[in-house]
Amino acid sequence: MKFNLSFNKLLHNYKLMVIVSVLTALAIWAAVHSVSGEDVITISKTANLTLDNTYVGSTGLKIFSGASLQVDIKVRGSLFVIYKLNESNIEIRGDFNDIKGVGDWDVTLSAAKSGDETDYTIIEVIPRKARVFCDYEDSKTFTITPNIKNVAIKEDTGYQLGPPVVQGEGIENGTIKIHGPKSVISRIAAISAEIDQPGTISEVTTFQATLVAYDEKGEPVDISLCEFEGLTSADNKVNVIVPVHVKRRVDFTYKFNNIPSGLKNLSNFIKVSPSHIEIIGTPEQVETFADDIANLGTFDFNHIGLEDRQKKIELNIPQGIGVIDGTTEVTVTFNMENFTSKTIDLEMNSSNTSVIRRPAGRSYQLATQKIGVKLIGSKQSIEKIKASNLSAVIDMADDPTTGVREFRAMIRVSGFDDVWVYYGESEPSGYQIYMNVS
Repeated sequence: MKFNLSFNKLLHNYKLMVIVSVLTALAIWAAVHSVSGEDVITISKTANLTLDNTYVGSTGLKIFSGASLQVDIKVRGSLFVIYKLNESNIEIRGDFNDIKGVGDWDVTLSAAKSGDETDYTIIEVIPRKARVFCDYEDSKTFTITPNIKNVAIKEDTGYQLGPPVVQGEGIENGTIKIHGPKSVISRIAAISAEIDQPGTISEVTTFQATLVAYDEKGEPVDISLCEFEGLTSADNKVNVIVPVHVKRRVDFTYKFNNIPSGLKNLSNFIKVSPSHIEIIGTPEQVETFADDIANLGTFDFNHIGLEDRQKKIELNIPQGIGVIDGTTEVTVTFNMENFTSKTIDLEMNSSNTSVIRRPAGRSYQLATQKIGVKLIGSKQSIEKIKASNLSAVIDMADDPTTGVREFRAMIRVSGFDDVWVYYGESEPSGYQIYMNVS
């Protein structure tokens, strides 16, 4: 079977031509309608209102709330145009002429075309008005007070809570600076670090805390419009480190060198004030340093004169340890009210001078010499003491060198147990003498 079709026959087919004409008309109508037809769409945009480049803005007034809000803009135009639009083609403007100063104000919003595409119409802005709060900016620095009232020490540890430390960005030496509306900043009297989840501890513990502002009456101040300088946490979070401390009583101790035997057991001869202190610190610190703090040192009577009746000793308290009553020095008083001094000339000779630790094979010759021996003791003894009560000891220290040599003579006192020899404020002890060693 053969089909002989020709273009001429198709053109003379009436029914076919009617169908083709209808389809063509519909296509043309659709194409024209898609290009020239209008529609309405809504474009959403976040408005960022600012008083920059306005008169009230030039006075320092700023918008602190209500500046950022979602706005819907309805536009009408050809479908070909409006469906290409986005938020960058729209600019949100505010009428700030009614703003007169600090407070809440209504701002009328409007929209304007932005960019090269302008063949459309803005028909509505929703919402039409925005409510903004305006104020002048202020700032103030506060010392942060950590609130640890709900932190406790585990029972039976013998410990106690130490001074808490606040740490966080923007915090320097326990202080932080806050910026915000002047009307808010002026109400703030204190900044507290409130621990989020307090607990019971037995060792140093770090807690997360929130910075909270209070007024002079202790009522919270809303600081949602403020920000802390340097603090990046949106929730104003910081760390509070709570140490665990132990308290210990420290009784002061000391030692004597060259003290006369008659003064060793006199309880009223020496007075230490205060006789003890109470220190507080971490258990490790207190354990390490308690004995060091207690030791006042050694008092060498070879170098204690009448003018040394009272000595002030600075306490070398290590960092991290505190003294409960704040004591920083100890006073040591020697009861020398009835003491006096006297100098006796001692002519050194073989009968009152002895030599110790003489090197083997060495001999010596003591040159004739006289030394002035300064004595300190009770008035009664000093009045009676004579040169015959004194003797000298020379220590050659096993030194084999020969020739005229300088040595130190230590003086011994006999017959009086409350008298000592004073060699001066500091070392060396002993009087300078010379011997010829061969």
